[in-house]
Amino acid sequence: MTRNVVSLGQILPPEEVWRRLRFAANGLEIVPNPPRVGETVAIRLLLCNEAGEPLTVQKATPRIYSFGMGSLKHESLPALGPVTLPADPAHIEVLSWQWLPSAGGHRCLRVSLEIEQWPEPWVVGCNLNVINATADTYRWAVPFRLGNPTEKTQPLRLRLNLHGAGLGEEAFRAWVELPQDGSRLVPGQPLWLRPHEEREALLVIRAHRFAPETFELVSDVEAWLGDAFLDGIRVIVQRSAPVAPFASLAARQPEESLLVSVPVGLRDSEA
Repeated sequence: MTRNVVSLGQILPPEEVWRRLRFAANGLEIVPNPPRVGETVAIRLLLCNEAGEPLTVQKATPRIYSFGMGSLKHESLPALGPVTLPADPAHIEVLSWQWLPSAGGHRCLRVSLEIEQWPEPWVVGCNLNVINATADTYRWAVPFRLGNPTEKTQPLRLRLNLHGAGLGEEAFRAWVELPQDGSRLVPGQPLWLRPHEEREALLVIRAHRFAPETFELVSDVEAWLGDAFLDGIRVIVQRSAPVAPFASLAARQPEESLLVSVPVGLRDSEA
């Protein structure tokens, strides 16, 4: 049985960590989820230690970022620590924070863990929003940010992976737009960014407007800065019940949801 806990003793090669954990949200509990403007949100992070020797988390710092990859704009919550985890996988430490959202929109929650004798912080995180859509919607535009968190000008390139259940490949597509100049950012095309420069972007997903089937569409967007993997987002569009092709719009019920999640378990280059 998989526990909703971050295990700090499982050391994997960086690339394997990114591939296995980037779209998970292990160890984080958000109540209420999704958060609501003006209502206090409880954030809990559950930690355990499978390293075989005690580990000390010197500081755990939560940051709530604008939705995207490489963005540095964020709200900070109070840091906690130090916390020592005994060499006992059954022992779980719980770190808790409160956050009061002042505005709607997508967010990325990241908690940076500075661990004694580890060369880099470990970062876990998740998205904090669920968007409800009507069952007759067939086009979605999800805003996010692209940024260069480093100190040198570098090219940022995207990879876009699409897969769907319930629809053929010809029935849906997705692309990335840059609203600033109205252009599309083609996968693999370099977008040169100066140090700490950020750009607005849109992930646009479109399904065939007459497709009546239930379906799930998954769009993964990965950002590579220079030759290094930077970050990624996943957008899932789900329709839970068939839509009658000739039903009136007024009769259709809100049976479709748009779920967005972000990488977890990445090491922080802070980037």
